[in-house]
Amino acid sequence: MSSGAGEQGSNGAGEQRSSGAGEQRSSGAARTAFFLHPRKSFYPGNFRMSSNKEPDVMETVDVDLDYEDNIELDDGLLDKDDGVSPVGKKRKRKNASDVHPHFVEVEGKKTGFINFEPVAKDGENSLFRTETKRAYDQMKCREMIAKLIIMHELPFSFVEYHWFNQLLKYNNPLFQRVSRATIRRDCIKVVEGERERIKKMLRKVNMISLTSDCWTSNQTIGYMCLTAHFVDCDWKLNKCIIGFNELAPPHSGEVISDAILECLIKWGIQDKIGTITLDNASNNDRAATILMHNFQVKNKLHFQGLFFHIRCCAHILNLVVQDGLGTIESCTSKVREGVKYLKKSTGRLKKFGEIAVSIGIDIRRSLCIDVKTRWNSTHRMLDSAIYYKRAFEGYAARDSNYVWCPTNDEWTRAEKVCKLLAVFLKATEMFSGSTYPTTNLFLTEIYKVKREISNAFLSCDSFLKEMSIPMYEKFDKYWGEIGVLMCIASILDPRYKKLSVEWTFDRLYVGDECLKRVEDVETKLESLFKKYHNTFMASKASMSHSNISTSSNEPTQDVDDFHAFLKRRPVETGKKTELEVYLDEPNDECVDDSKYDVLKWWSQHCSKFPVLSRMAKDMFSILITTVASESAFSAGGRILDDYRSSLSKDMVELLVCGSDWLKSGSKATIKTLKQCADEEENLEIEVLIPDGCGTST
Repeated sequence: MSSGAGEQGSNGAGEQRSSGAGEQRSSGAARTAFFLHPRKSFYPGNFRMSSNKEPDVMETVDVDLDYEDNIELDDGLLDKDDGVSPVGKKRKRKNASDVHPHFVEVEGKKTGFINFEPVAKDGENSLFRTETKRAYDQMKCREMIAKLIIMHELPFSFVEYHWFNQLLKYNNPLFQRVSRATIRRDCIKVVEGERERIKKMLRKVNMISLTSDCWTSNQTIGYMCLTAHFVDCDWKLNKCIIGFNELAPPHSGEVISDAILECLIKWGIQDKIGTITLDNASNNDRAATILMHNFQVKNKLHFQGLFFHIRCCAHILNLVVQDGLGTIESCTSKVREGVKYLKKSTGRLKKFGEIAVSIGIDIRRSLCIDVKTRWNSTHRMLDSAIYYKRAFEGYAARDSNYVWCPTNDEWTRAEKVCKLLAVFLKATEMFSGSTYPTTNLFLTEIYKVKREISNAFLSCDSFLKEMSIPMYEKFDKYWGEIGVLMCIASILDPRYKKLSVEWTFDRLYVGDECLKRVEDVETKLESLFKKYHNTFMASKASMSHSNISTSSNEPTQDVDDFHAFLKRRPVETGKKTELEVYLDEPNDECVDDSKYDVLKWWSQHCSKFPVLSRMAKDMFSILITTVASESAFSAGGRILDDYRSSLSKDMVELLVCGSDWLKSGSKATIKTLKQCADEEENLEIEVLIPDGCGTST
């Protein structure tokens, strides 16, 4: 068929309406050739452009009007014709054009829609702005597979799984399978790229806080996790694992300090360390002392070394709580074994539920079994057992094999301990239930813990008094400098300021002791502010001198001249400092404290408080728990399972660190230690009842 016939059949009307000459006829011929190409089964009757009002339904395709072979249609949008026109659907139009007898329809080919983008609002001349469809890239696909393996802690052999390759081949026939050795190299390349990204971030940071903890794998190999915490230039609190190293025995303070220092030197951040948070172990105390001496010799100590060694608050609370739980060990073990006995049989749980219903207990609450190493789960177990106390007693009367029912005295002691530990539980959940718990959040919660211990210590109840003595001593032993840190951080929270410290100490201490402790916090706060102020003024004077000395229009001035002295000297006497201005302003009001971002507030006021904002930025990067480092051990346990125990120490570090970096870079949700623990083991046990037996309301 000649092109002229095509023009007459499909485009003649368009040619008659056009008022142009050669250019319009040429474009009409091109469009006719496009529709009637014998290798394409497209028909004028079925070729439609979608409305601009349906962008979510139509998929953008690659269309090149200058090359007639280049067109792709989405099969998912095609009309299917099985000979029957369903109700509510349009019947497929017949091919009425005279040109169709000259073509053969190809099986499997279907018509569809081409969705053109609307005309640009910026006045572009192009009428058809089409989004270019990305061509398949095998290297990009391999990079994404490598990230999948790293982030989800999969074995390298995952790429050799049959159905994984079948899936990718089905989605794109151009996919070429890769070996585990190839994907291993790809993973290394991806992690090295992330390492450079982290290094660039750390170069722009003034101060970095560290948290560290040790862990033993299922191959009895010791590992040390080192995590860096810092506030970036956008005033966002970040954390990244910078070391997951095998630790040679014995795990002495010297070995730990050498491993930490080696890691810091490798990253080039040995002069930026402000604090390090560790568990309360003697080897950690020794390691912190060695590191502090090293930084002190180099004159690189932040905060005048006041907060260099931070003891993990969650670990301190755990030590205090264990002393309390030790006083009711007999009751705890009985409840634990009793719940295990019920859990082993569905019939026992149904019998237990029937007894609970008969005495009027709502059984919608579950029983709980604990993990001995997690005291909060022990508290939950005791709390749920106390709720079903009468049901336990009734079941013991009916089952002679059940010998674990606590005595009345043991139940009474358990109730007193649970009431005391409820306050500890809330504080611990704040420590471990937040991805990045900042120091300004904890003063009021710690006050509640201290108050409960003091009330028990002063109680007339001999049991509570005896139980609280070791708790009271241990609490006071560890809350020295960390208490000052919490107070200063609370003052730098514009919602709380100095009133929070005065209010808290007034309820903890009496008379002169309260005033003395408040004055101690104020003195240390002013001392830190003066140091930051002097550093800021010296930096400002140095920058000013540098600008003057490099200027060709201004004469070079001596560093020690009078004008430089005026810029470097502290604030004049009688003039309010930034700290005084900040404290004199009213407290910031917030409707929802859970959504309050203290770092955002300081970022918005950094021009008003240039010195104090720098101090707050460093202060809020200090972590008072090792939760961030501990959470890495869950990933380490999954990576170093029984089937991957042959991984080298360098590869283990690469996979653990790489997973952490990819998650932080992709803004993926990072599970907290508490969330990971709850997901790894279901501790809830549902109480069952026989069919037809109703529950009380």
